[in-house]
Amino acid sequence: MELIHKCIDYLKANKTMAYILIGIVALIVIVVIALIVKSAKRSKAKKRAKKAPTQTVTATQKTVTQTPAPVTPTPTDEEKEKARQATLARLEAERLEAEREEAEEKAKAQAQLKAQEKAQKPKVTAKPKAPATKTAEKKTEVKAETATTTAKPKTTTPKKTVEKKAEKPAVKATAKTAEKPAVKATAKTAEKPAVKAEEKKEKAPAKAYSGKWSIFRAVTEGADEDEMYFFELRASNGEKLLSSEEYTSYNGVLKGIETHKANIEKGNFRITLSKKGDYIFKLLSGKNTLLCTGANYPTKMRCESAVESTKRFAKTAVIDETVQDFVIKVPVEDDAEIVDLPDGYNGKWIIVGNKDDDGEEVFYFELYANNGEKLLSSEEYTTYIGAVNGIQTHKTNIEKGNFRISLTKRGDYIYKLLNGNGQLLCLGEHYKTKRRCQSAVESVKRFAKNSPVLTDPEHTK
Repeated sequence: MELIHKCIDYLKANKTMAYILIGIVALIVIVVIALIVKSAKRSKAKKRAKKAPTQTVTATQKTVTQTPAPVTPTPTDEEKEKARQATLARLEAERLEAEREEAEEKAKAQAQLKAQEKAQKPKVTAKPKAPATKTAEKKTEVKAETATTTAKPKTTTPKKTVEKKAEKPAVKATAKTAEKPAVKATAKTAEKPAVKAEEKKEKAPAKAYSGKWSIFRAVTEGADEDEMYFFELRASNGEKLLSSEEYTSYNGVLKGIETHKANIEKGNFRITLSKKGDYIFKLLSGKNTLLCTGANYPTKMRCESAVESTKRFAKTAVIDETVQDFVIKVPVEDDAEIVDLPDGYNGKWIIVGNKDDDGEEVFYFELYANNGEKLLSSEEYTTYIGAVNGIQTHKTNIEKGNFRISLTKRGDYIYKLLNGNGQLLCLGEHYKTKRRCQSAVESVKRFAKNSPVLTDPEHTK
């Protein structure tokens, strides 16, 4: 019952759909009536077909019985021809009589259909003017064809063809006048504009999401540095969504783009609260290693929106194979003396905790020298125990000397601490010259081993 009530409410709200359903029901009723009339005609035709052969046989038997006489000689060819023409004329008269009866029945059926059409569908029947003229023309053509066929004498009784010609105009008169105007009034006027509007809405975003992967080659001035490449993902308006780490070759950049695309499609993102108190997204590989980091955003919602934009543009972005030169001005080494930090074991590892807007807590740690200079800062960890274990992992790789010093896109130097597989553990601070960066690496090696692990209560929220 609830379904019926819902259907009634839907039809009340959509009048055009209600009119279409009424038209369909009326059409079904008309077709059923036409089938009933057709079956009645066929039954009558069968009865006539059964009677006609018997009459012709009896007539021929009579003629045969009447023609021969015991005294008269065999009939001549002229007499046979006259007898044949007489039988043909009689059969033609019977056929014309059958056609006249069928035409009268057809006219009665059409009159009944038109009366039902007017009673059930007054609105739809007022519109179809053009189809009515076409059906009238076709009726006249059918009548002309039937007139020509009646003029030619035939030996067999063409009752099946007469039935088909008599039935086709009725079907055309009902189906065309009932169906086509309703379809034109509803489908063409109501559906097509909606379809065009939806197609325009679907085509518009395809143009908007045409970003590109731009490849850059770092060109250094004033120093002999190794060749370096990196790439960026940009939106259609030129906004930078993602910037990669450095690669040593062009082929490495192309492979890196495919790796980034695959992990973006898988959704391997992690949004974390940065040390500055804002939000940043990180793209990870399948082994949970860091591929690249996004920009900093003041709220988590804006960071999530940036992730969605990155997913959207990465699918349709085209790789721009023209490499653009990115000029880096390498700073000149200054003559200022680098003050070595004193030896001692009073450096410290400090574990800091912070909570984001959702109440999720993240931890990271930092290594300080005995004069308070920050030497190293880790990535974020989701638990305190994870940060403690991370310090031990960093100590092991610092002792092994797994460092790599490289020139950044900003034109300064930074050291990277790697694990045994060459995967990035953390980034050091930025230094103006390569010599200062190398000195910072030596300080990290000196203070990391025996510095105690502390927890900063002021920064733990």
